[in-house]
Amino acid sequence: MQYSTQKLLVTTWIAILHASVTALLLSVQTATAQDTLLQGLVLELGSGEPMPYVEITNLNTGTTAESLEDGKFSIPVRKNERLRFEYPGYRTDTLVVINFDIKRVYLTPDGSTIQIDEVQIQAMTDSRLATELERARKEGQVAEVSQHRGGLRISPSRLFGQQGRQARQRYQLLLAEQERRKIDARFTPESIMAITPLEGEELELYMTKYRPTVEFLSTADEADLRLYIMDTYAKFKELTPKQRADIKVPVRN
Repeated sequence: MQYSTQKLLVTTWIAILHASVTALLLSVQTATAQDTLLQGLVLELGSGEPMPYVEITNLNTGTTAESLEDGKFSIPVRKNERLRFEYPGYRTDTLVVINFDIKRVYLTPDGSTIQIDEVQIQAMTDSRLATELERARKEGQVAEVSQHRGGLRISPSRLFGQQGRQARQRYQLLLAEQERRKIDARFTPESIMAITPLEGEELELYMTKYRPTVEFLSTADEADLRLYIMDTYAKFKELTPKQRADIKVPVRN
């Protein structure tokens, strides 16, 4: 009987010890989970205004997050891991997590968002033009797919902000130059003079008046283009002197 009582006491103490250890482990796990959720605020350095939709990436785990409309963010991270903060038109910043206090991250413009005039665009190589066009498209887009909220979202800062408007203006200038080059590559003086007797001022007037669209050239083969030149040349010959005088030949730099 005494042996049974001692065995019961030992079993009871083991159960109590096991429960205590389990509770302690759960407490540690909970504390660790809380410690690894870093919270902070992203601000624009010059104005101090909150920056929404900044992309935050944990470079060690690949986890991503996005700042909210008020600039606040939260992301799982462990001590000594690195976070990257990215937003179009701003310098990319990196933060090494030393502690889990609320962080304030300030981003500064990268200085590369500049207005481009037509002369600068014309001096670009085709590859540089394509690069700048894609960059302006990304900086000026106002809707994008959000991986964290689902579906499309509209960015008010890109829609109404000066940077977004300038990017969309640059995009239109760059796109117009790209389309001009595509047309010039096929609608050449040589191709027209091979079919018609036009030259000099008459050739310039014709090329200005009957310049094809990039949409037409994107689907037209050489036979289609040759037929187009023959048809429009016939129309050009029927123009009156006044109609020809009204054609404004663009001045190219």
